[in-house]
This record gives sequence, C-alpha cells and structure tokens, in this order.
Amino acid sequence: VMQVDLHDLAKADSEENPEVAVVDRLVDALPIVDGEPYLATFVLTHADKDHCLGFADLLGRVRIGELWSTPRLWREYNDPDAPAFREESERRIEVTRAAVGVGGAPGSGDRIRVVGYDTDHSSHAYDDLPDEYLAYPGTSLTVLDGHDPAGVFEAFIHAPFKEDAAAARNETSLSMQVTLTDESGVDGKVLLFG
Repeated sequence: VMQVDLHDLAKADSEENPEVAVVDRLVDALPIVDGEPYLATFVLTHADKDHCLGFADLLGRVRIGELWSTPRLWREYNDPDAPAFREESERRIEVTRAAVGVGGAPGSGDRIRVVGYDTDHSSHAYDDLPDEYLAYPGTSLTVLDGHDPAGVFEAFIHAPFKEDAAAARNETSLSMQVTLTDESGVDGKVLLFG
C-alpha cells in the first residue's frame, strides 16, 4: 500500500463531526506484517500542513517501509508544517549512510527516496546518497520498499524540476502518474499533483 499525502484533522476524533479520521481508517485497512500494520511507502508531495498533518501519529502506529520526499524539504528547516516527516527523513538518511558505508542497504522501515532536483543539493542532508535512493523527472519507479511488483505497479515521475527548486512549495511538488495493472492486464492510471 502506498499513501500519498495525509491530512488528518483532530476534530475527526469527535463522533459529532463529519470529518473522517484518516489515520484510523488507514491503519485499519493496512495488512498486518510481522505483527504490525504495514505501509510500504508514504509519499509527501510537499511539506504544507494540509499534506502532512497526522504523519507523526501514523508513524507511531504503523511500520512505514519507505518514504519518498522532494529536495524542497531541506530548503525550509524552520518550516513548522512537517517537522515529524523531516526528522524521520533525516533519521533514514543517517541509517542509509551507515548501511551503505559497510556495503549494505537499509531495511524496511529505514528506506528513503529523494525525488527531484535541487541546485543547492550539496548543502543538504541527502547529498551523498547513492543514486538508487534518488529519482528524477522522466524516470519510472517500480520498486516499493525493496519489493518489485513487476508488471503491477509503476510511478512515472513528472516533477519537481531543477529550475523550480527555489519556487513556491506547490510548484516544487512531487508529481507522478501511477499505473496499476491487474492480473488480466488491464491498467488503471492516476495522475497525482501536490
């Protein structure tokens, strides 16, 4: 299961409000792997509050195999909207560096992928990650948390572009077309923008 963005409102916890408790619903819908709810990949298109609210709660309740983020996350260290996501991304970058340093790779729950370009990449935490932890517009990703569901899942990356690196957050959002193919060969496609 891949979750793209999240906006879980506290008022959804009240039975009197029509808002849906998104994290509760997601946790209930996830498969149980090794005794805990398992989300293969969480994708943050950009770090505005209405795209990441509830991430800390989700992270505390499920195992998230892999995070996908854009370089923009590291341009705004003082941004109040995504501290839990940024902290978890930084942790995963450190784990990845350590694993790669001894000839290994991070395991499920420690994986991260940075999607897009940034002209200031050399000053950001992810700069020295090996290429397999990076992705750029024009590429297709078929692996989720180390698993390759060949012929079933593909995410074609459309953005963010290098020239938009310092633009407003909405213009630096991760944009992708996801294609899912069932056992009969029928494709379903969805185009996702931040």
